[in-house]
Amino acid sequence: MKATTFPNDDDRGFITVVIQLFHLALTPPPATVRETAAEPRLSLLERFDRWAAKSRQRQREAYLAGSKDVFELETRMRNAERQPYY
Repeated sequence: MKATTFPNDDDRGFITVVIQLFHLALTPPPATVRETAAEPRLSLLERFDRWAAKSRQRQREAYLAGSKDVFELETRMRNAERQPYY
């Protein structure tokens, strides 16, 4: 009869115990209720702001992607930096 209830059915010795201890120490703990809580719902204005920002980003990337070579790309980047965001 074993003296402990350690869930180890393998009798390979000390190395097995050390490996299992390292495995237990390095595995992440199970998720708790607080960690898996959903993000708060965004308001209508916040969602519109995110949509508008993504739209502006896509337009700017499409403008830069239309360049034919590196020199034109640099010129377009300078022009885009000088234009206001609104």
